[in-house]
Amino acid sequence: MKSLKKHKEKIIGLIISLIFIVLICWNLDFKQLLATFKVFNYKVLLIFIPLYAISLYLRGIRWKYLLCDSTNLTAKEAFFAFTTGNTLNSYLPARAGDFWRAYHVGKKLDESKMKMLGSIILERIIDGVSVLLILAFAVMTYFKHSWVLKITYLASFLFIGSLIFFFIIFKLNKTNWFFNKLSEIKLLEKFKPVLFRISSLINKFMEGFQALNNPKCLSIAFITSCMAWGIECLITYVLILGFGQHYGFSIAFFIISFIALSTIIPSSSVFVGPYQYAYILALGIYHIEKSYALGIAFIHQITIMITITVISIIYFLFTNTNLKKIKEEIEEENAGNT
Repeated sequence: MKSLKKHKEKIIGLIISLIFIVLICWNLDFKQLLATFKVFNYKVLLIFIPLYAISLYLRGIRWKYLLCDSTNLTAKEAFFAFTTGNTLNSYLPARAGDFWRAYHVGKKLDESKMKMLGSIILERIIDGVSVLLILAFAVMTYFKHSWVLKITYLASFLFIGSLIFFFIIFKLNKTNWFFNKLSEIKLLEKFKPVLFRISSLINKFMEGFQALNNPKCLSIAFITSCMAWGIECLITYVLILGFGQHYGFSIAFFIISFIALSTIIPSSSVFVGPYQYAYILALGIYHIEKSYALGIAFIHQITIMITITVISIIYFLFTNTNLKKIKEEIEEENAGNT
């Protein structure tokens, strides 16, 4: 039973991935899938890879500004840490890469790990709002399906709602007052040390949202986020052209927004299942067959995975970091949050 609890998230992710794989393989034309790889112009990757690396660097700059220069985090360090964290998120369950990034950079800069984690949560929310704008553009430029509008409403509720929620919590700043009141309850008096510990952790966590109180930092972070996602839309469109498919630019908007939203769904390593199915849904809007859409999805995802993995390996080599050390840091961070 303990083993099952320990690996619960892995098991859930695997089950969800298997469900999506069944949906993907249902009535799939494997011959056409193989044929898709033959028609692709691989020279397109010479444009795709460097532009994708630039989008990662912009995301590093975004994280730096979300921290409002309250740390000694450089744009270069932020870029490598962000990319490495995303690589670990792809291979490990439960967003382990985000916890590693918070712990690793926090320890390196002698900053609160909870503060770093808070800034990463804010980063994810801004990502969501950026993706929501892309999806809104897609709907306005090419809208033919009511279910797409429902996804847009759901994404709006999720990301804008999260931003409003954390903004209110940050502005009110009633954490100490709330836990002091709890500690005054007779039944909870013996838990005072635990309550004060939780209060302290929440306060440190909310320090990561300080950009909400700094219009300049928040604006720069949001602009760099939109620029990064804009580049991803551009390279996705270029990738589609590499397969000889000529559609309006809105096709890239749908692809990027759908696959970004798919990463929220728990799954096995490298988002197998939800990612590919999101691609099939996005291209299905343009009546592109499942096997063809799946081929494009494979090239897109594999190229991204190779790119971020290579960048992460370079970072590990220059910082003398190995897999054992990464595992220890993740375990230490998880132990500190339990």
